[in-house]
Formats: sequence, structure tokens, C-alpha cells
Amino acid sequence: MEFTETNESRKEDRFRRLHPDWIAASRLGSAYFYAIPLLISAALTVFAAMRDWNWLPLWAGSLVTIGFALLFVFAVFRIPVILYNRFGFAVFEEEVEIRKGLFFITETLIPMTKVQHVELESGPILRKYKLAELKIVTAATTHRIAGLKTEEAESLKQTIGELARRTEE
Repeated sequence: MEFTETNESRKEDRFRRLHPDWIAASRLGSAYFYAIPLLISAALTVFAAMRDWNWLPLWAGSLVTIGFALLFVFAVFRIPVILYNRFGFAVFEEEVEIRKGLFFITETLIPMTKVQHVELESGPILRKYKLAELKIVTAATTHRIAGLKTEEAESLKQTIGELARRTEE
């Protein structure tokens, strides 16, 4: 039993975390995304009540608006924290391991021999927090590590690129 606990703690220690600013960036992106249906449903409900539209009763519009408000609160304040706590990655000489998930946790091993190239991406919200997203491209899919400081992401890109070249030789 003690061996399992020690093994589990070692496993947790090897995973690196995203930068804490990723939570704020994720919240901002979610707020922009989920505010649109919330505002539309609220505006339609108010407009329907003012115009006495029969096709949208006040109780139905209010219920939809409350549903979108709850979704907004959960998506903006809770989901980014859960995703931050469950995301981890580790870079080894032979592979990259990524752990992620909201409800179901997925652990992915990417062999360096399968890495085709590594990309850096930074949209307006990530740039506001000086963050970047690292994309590890294989023939099958693209694996993402979003929420690294720009300098760390650049360094990691170089490291993975060198390790992938070394394993090809």
C-alpha cells in the first residue's frame, strides 16, 4: 500500500503545471463566449414582455435566461479552475506526456519519433496575459498545451524540436 502512495506522489511530481494566469485568460475567453447567448436570451425575454409576444411567454424566456446565467457562472468561474487543476504535462527524452480532462481524465503519451513539428500560437487574450499555446503536431492529431508563459513556451518548443530530431537520427 505504501509503495502505491509513493509511486502516485512521484507520478504527480513529474507533471508540470500551466501558469496560474491561464485561469484568468480562460475566464475572460469563456466570459466573452457565454455572454452572447445570455445577453440574447435576456434581450429577447425583455423585448417579448414589452411587445406581448405570445410565442415567447415570460416564464419560458426567464427560465432560458436563468439557465444561460447559471451556465455562464459555471463556465466562467468553475470550469477554468477544474481544468487548471487537472492539466499536467511532462517532457522526457523519448516522449511527451499530457494529462487533461474535465469529467474524464485522459493521459496521452506522444513518442518523440511521431512528432512532425511544434508550433506556438498566441491569440489576443493569451497575449494580454503574456501566455502562449504550444502545439505538438503528429500525423494523427495536434496536442495542445495552452497557458505557458511565452518564454517558457518558446524554450519548450526548442527542446521538443531538438529531442524529436535526435530520435529520428
